[in-house]
Amino acid sequence: MSQRELADHLQVRPSFLSAIENGRSRMPEEKLEKIKEIFELDNLDEYIIEDYPENTVPPHTHITDQSDSLTQLLNHFHDLAHQREKAHSVQDADTMGRIDFLTKRNDRLSERVDDLRDEVDSLRKENLRLKELLVKNGIQY
Repeated sequence: MSQRELADHLQVRPSFLSAIENGRSRMPEEKLEKIKEIFELDNLDEYIIEDYPENTVPPHTHITDQSDSLTQLLNHFHDLAHQREKAHSVQDADTMGRIDFLTKRNDRLSERVDDLRDEVDSLRKENLRLKELLVKNGIQY
């Protein structure tokens, strides 16, 4: 789900979600409930991070744990979306490669079928020619 799609579901602006992701704003409580509905979660507890990892910069405009946790939650969803996007692009590339392979194989098989039809037509003509010779020479077959 893109940030824009999530913003639409939450009925907020994408810039507001960006501000939350970057720790500049807090998510209203009712929107937290909506997030649980959207992602079919019972609670957000497993996404709450009490201590910041060393490489994470905490939000600079406020210091409440709830907004910090929400920032981490939104970042987590953002990362998941990018992982899914990458997985889909790999799948799409694999699918396109498979389609290309099957298309080329189908073309080769179609050419082979055409060649075999031409050969059958040629054999039928030869068969008719031989039958005519047999009849012309009074030979029963």
